Amino acid sequence: MPPTPTPDFARDITVSPFEWHDRIREWFRFMRDTEPVSYSKETACWRVYRYEDVAYVENDYVTFSSENRIASETLFGMDPPRHRQMRSLVTEAFSARTIAQMAPRIAKIIQDLLRAPLERGEMDVVSELATPLPVKVIAAMLGLPLDDWTILHKWSIAIVADLMTDPSSNPIHALTAYFVPIIEERRRKPGEDLISLLLAAEVDGQRLNAIELCGICAMLIVAGVISSTQFLGNALLCFHKYPAAWQQLLQDRSLIPSAIEEILRYLPPNKGLAENTANLTEGRTATMDVMLGDQLIHKGEQVNLSATSANFDERQFPDPDHFDIKRTPNRHLSFGHGIHFCLGAPLVRLEGKIFLETILETMPRWSLHQDTQLELIPSSIMFGVKRFPIVIGQ
Repeated sequence: MPPTPTPDFARDITVSPFEWHDRIREWFRFMRDTEPVSYSKETACWRVYRYEDVAYVENDYVTFSSENRIASETLFGMDPPRHRQMRSLVTEAFSARTIAQMAPRIAKIIQDLLRAPLERGEMDVVSELATPLPVKVIAAMLGLPLDDWTILHKWSIAIVADLMTDPSSNPIHALTAYFVPIIEERRRKPGEDLISLLLAAEVDGQRLNAIELCGICAMLIVAGVISSTQFLGNALLCFHKYPAAWQQLLQDRSLIPSAIEEILRYLPPNKGLAENTANLTEGRTATMDVMLGDQLIHKGEQVNLSATSANFDERQFPDPDHFDIKRTPNRHLSFGHGIHFCLGAPLVRLEGKIFLETILETMPRWSLHQDTQLELIPSSIMFGVKRFPIVIGQ
């Protein structure tokens, strides 16, 4: 059977978000059933669609390397032992205790962002809440001025776009230049922020150098901001499509944790097309000849994973097309698997929990603004909508 190319609609951002999602799930199902490990002539890489295969590749870092020239200074582009050492340094400063201490700050940021919209009785969830919240939270953790959130968000968007084509893009240089004087200031006058903690962190007598620390800060800004923004917008997108689930949550707020996991599974931030050879989080390179499924992958070939397809694999999730906020277990792969499991997952979950708690408390009734045509964001990688205008109290 000849390789099946990515369908044209998958790149069409004029399709409505719900139509796009319905059609891509159908296509993923076809690929899992017919070509679970498929070679793409379009991008000269292998694409992997089944849950078991995606998890296997993510776990086997010896056979499937994450090292690449684009993200070589970040955890995305490292293998053990360097990855283990770097992650240990970051984990020491990015601990559960550090994240938990952010809860009051996150709640305050959300309350401040909601003040004007609640007075008006309407808001655009994407531009007024989902976009500024994650940037301000990361800025607060790093000890950066909260007023810098707009430029930090602009750079993060530009970096994700440019890394797909140009690893030497100016946004990376601009973000690095932004952090250098801040890092030097923290070195002279440490505080209680994450940069100060990272500067002090030590594993096996080793500390982060300035280049490595800039890379970590850039990774936190880009990965944390982009994924969280899409998750928060996609959360209300799910409840707009499935209002009965919102009523479930209103009646039983203990369902918030499982609702967060189902949102992450059902509408993850990443489209999961597994077709871009510069895929930072889901791309691997075979270090030896290896059989995957019934396909022989040669040493040096690119292997790209579709966690989104894996999240709808019937072999793992009963009735996967059903949005079920009571689903358990829910071992989705939206945060990855193995040594590259997302370091910021606890932060995204905490933001999501406080976000939903606040929305349930302050605006339990809301509806999409009349005559709104939802549009996909112009991205080949991320899934979300440009705008999500709602009327509060209706």
